[in-house]
Amino acid sequence: MTDPLSKQRSPWTEAILPPAIADAFARVGLVPRYVERNVRDGVLSAIICEEPSGWHLSISHVFHNGQPGRYPNWDEIAHARYELMPEDLDFVMHLPPPAEFVSVHRTTFHLWEHPERT
Repeated sequence: MTDPLSKQRSPWTEAILPPAIADAFARVGLVPRYVERNVRDGVLSAIICEEPSGWHLSISHVFHNGQPGRYPNWDEIAHARYELMPEDLDFVMHLPPPAEFVSVHRTTFHLWEHPERT
């Protein structure tokens, strides 16, 4: 495994997916994995799911008080990718046309399995 640019110190730990999000996945027949990681200024959370179109990772940050925080930084995104996703696949950050952009949480980044590399 390749290390991200800066070594991350805290581990990802299994957590309980909020019920509303778990229900949304269940309605479409998907079972995601949900993990969290404590960082200096809050908590990173990640949802990992193998969807019909391939693997998908959502990573977001909240402050310790539970309020939406900042965008995850590059090292945090890379750490999540290399720790949580299959090693032998390529992942991309997809930026669709503005009319197709969907984001439920304003500090979330999404990584998708590269469709041409499967």
